[in-house]
Amino acid sequence: MDMQPPSPSAVPGLRPRTGLAIACLVLGILSVFSSLLLVGALLGLLALLLGALHIAKRRGPNGMAWTGMALSVLGIGLSAGLAVLYFKGFETLRARWSGDATVASEEAVDPALAGWIGRELPEFTVTSLEGEELPSRHWRGRRVILDFWATWCPPCRREIPHFIQLSAEHSRDELLIIGISSEDEKTLQAFVDKEGIPYPVVSAHDLPAPFDAIEAIPTTFFVDRNGRIQQVVVGYHDYEKLRELALALDLPEESGAAVDNQP
Repeated sequence: MDMQPPSPSAVPGLRPRTGLAIACLVLGILSVFSSLLLVGALLGLLALLLGALHIAKRRGPNGMAWTGMALSVLGIGLSAGLAVLYFKGFETLRARWSGDATVASEEAVDPALAGWIGRELPEFTVTSLEGEELPSRHWRGRRVILDFWATWCPPCRREIPHFIQLSAEHSRDELLIIGISSEDEKTLQAFVDKEGIPYPVVSAHDLPAPFDAIEAIPTTFFVDRNGRIQQVVVGYHDYEKLRELALALDLPEESGAAVDNQP
């Protein structure tokens, strides 16, 4: 006679094997609570695997397994959502540590900056990586480009060759280009050496208005030979556009005095 082993429920005192279900439930709970540390997703995946094995092997009641799996899905979702928030927060902090809030493709100029177009450039002094002092009061009589950028900013790096070309085509007495970043001098010097940037690059903080209102990089100021802010642009621009802005006609002085407006 063919003998079959009795099922666990048919033998008094013998409980169904629920180890996998219990493990699934415990890991599911841990998955939710550890989602803040982003390990909740890993624990959740493990709990799902154990729960699925318990159900597939029919090792007793499935209630704990289903509960654990539901908690696991919740833990995985929380971990994924928090990972996105952590990433965005990290990018924001990195930008703030570098003195800039966002990286911009070409976009409209903030009204706080646009309101300075036509006004005189404020007096301030920056010092290049080579130790050269560059006071704004000495810039009258030549066109000036002030490029606010960072080494980690892709559109900023894309514009660098355009500024190098403009620098090669015009003497500093005609067109002064200054790259301004809030990064440390060591980082900037390494980038300048690698890219062969010939124009002055400075590490600067706490500059006066309107520069304290910059929220995105690259932001570029074009100053005419009368010392007035002629244009402000945000985001990447190609060489032709930058050249056009750099060599635009000077703005008229408030007195109405004639100026040389030949490029």
